[in-house]
Amino acid sequence: MLIEIRRHSLKGKDEKKNVLSPEGIELARRIGAEEMRGKKFTFILTSGCFRTAQTVCAFAEGAGDFTVARFKSCDALDSQRMKEWGEYYKLHDANLVSCQLVDEEARRMADKYREELRELPSDAHVLGAGHTPFIECSVFGMTGTIIRPLGECEGVILDYDGSKFVLVEEIRL
Repeated sequence: MLIEIRRHSLKGKDEKKNVLSPEGIELARRIGAEEMRGKKFTFILTSGCFRTAQTVCAFAEGAGDFTVARFKSCDALDSQRMKEWGEYYKLHDANLVSCQLVDEEARRMADKYREELRELPSDAHVLGAGHTPFIECSVFGMTGTIIRPLGECEGVILDYDGSKFVLVEEIRL
């Protein structure tokens, strides 16, 4: 099963930081048209944040051919420990460094992905949209690999065989 996880697109400023900017919508549409057409995503996961759903919708608009069977919010793309992540961010910015918070959250996120994917057919093609550093943290939990922070609309492709995740590609713009 292939899983592509992308960071959300460019967000607005100040009171509009929870939604995509007009430039962010255009960027996601362009990425959809240039990089996602023909991928036939069958399952979409987003964090609970509106801008991740906006990003996926703009990807779909650009690609023009998503055949989504299911679309849902997923705990693997978010964290309930935002205060701790805020402190972490002050020390490390978006760079992932192994520590108690990262190690615990990486395990939790990987387990949540396994839960979500367990019910899907082996030929499912999953698209996820989330945030930095949570995507990087989940990749660490799933594969043991620490990747550089992702920019807007950047991501990873993973292969999952029902027990093991393999990092196939980092997608950089």
